[in-house]
Amino acid sequence: AAAKRRNFTDLRVWGASALIVSTVVLVVLTLYASDVMTRQDKERGSVTDACMRPEDFSVPPPTTVTGEEVLAKWPDCKAFPLEHVGDSWCDSASAFNNADCGWDGGDCCSMDRGLYDCKDPSSSNFGSFSERGAVFPSPRNPRYATDDRGISDEQIVTTYNNYYEFGLSKAIAAKANEAKDFFEGPWPVEISGLVDRPQTIDARDLIGLFQTEERIYRHRCVEAWSIVVPWVGFPLSHLLDYFGVKPEAKYVKFTTFEDHDISPIQKQEGFPWPYVEGLTVEEARNELAFVGTGAYQETMTPQMGPPIRLVLPWKYGFKSIKSIVKIEFTTERPVNFWWETQASEYGFWANVNPEVDHPRWSQAKERWIKTTSRGDETLPTMLFNGYEEEVAYLYEGPEMVGEDLWM
Repeated sequence: AAAKRRNFTDLRVWGASALIVSTVVLVVLTLYASDVMTRQDKERGSVTDACMRPEDFSVPPPTTVTGEEVLAKWPDCKAFPLEHVGDSWCDSASAFNNADCGWDGGDCCSMDRGLYDCKDPSSSNFGSFSERGAVFPSPRNPRYATDDRGISDEQIVTTYNNYYEFGLSKAIAAKANEAKDFFEGPWPVEISGLVDRPQTIDARDLIGLFQTEERIYRHRCVEAWSIVVPWVGFPLSHLLDYFGVKPEAKYVKFTTFEDHDISPIQKQEGFPWPYVEGLTVEEARNELAFVGTGAYQETMTPQMGPPIRLVLPWKYGFKSIKSIVKIEFTTERPVNFWWETQASEYGFWANVNPEVDHPRWSQAKERWIKTTSRGDETLPTMLFNGYEEEVAYLYEGPEMVGEDLWM
């Protein structure tokens, strides 16, 4: 009997010890989980900063989804404040986003948003979508709706230009305008390389595949002057998605026209015509990368690079190639026009950085042009032209060690 009592006592002690250990473990795990959740909350912001990732495009969320449920499923994406838009739970800029409602373009079912493309079968507006192509006025994307500097005067922006195909000065607008019929005529664009749907398509038909929007972007020239332009166009990522970029593609090469009758300067030696530019595929997928099709709510005038051009606001202006005729997806890094022309002064990346000077002038400040080409005031240059939050991640990996990111 005494032995049984000892065994029972030992069992109770062992059980109590196990309970204590279990409780301690549970407390530790709870505190750890709470700490992780707290850190995640800080990283992703509040419930109003949630959106959905591109990999979830194919599965629209239920119309009853709440902000907390969105955060639970898609914790890593920041967006505009969540609100109920039409029949779907989206963020307040959802019509202009790639993934904020969990599928392409935001695909909101609210037909008063300027852009809408309803793919929610439960919506009464299922199948409705706003007009694609060159639409003026195009709705302004609320993410890029203002700039604290104000918009540069259209007369200045359309007469103070670099377009070497028409001359080496800034006053090339009249010469470029002589080619107006050329730019307004047939404009085949070749899509080639590592894509699922290679083809040659007229620029107007290409534009017609996408819904256009207006974005106000800062433009910083490598020559240390800057403007602010209300561009019309569509995200470059939409073009990549439509033509289906193969996984092995690492770069996108863009080429402009070569026509010695339109551009006699192309007959001259000294420049590697035609003009070529390039991006990494990852850069091309960034939310800021934009295909320009218009400006100031009208078709671009000849000196601005119609019918399609790039607009890359975090890079020096020479990266925003004009009048594109070829888009090629490749494994090899393209040698762009200015890199080939003068490699000691220009390179592939050309990201804006006030602390890295051009070999012949400072980049610390810029001549801000709003009403006069002489400049309305001198302003400090911003890293990535003020778009650091949107693009800095592109250049942080170990593969960037040794790269000249600022030229």
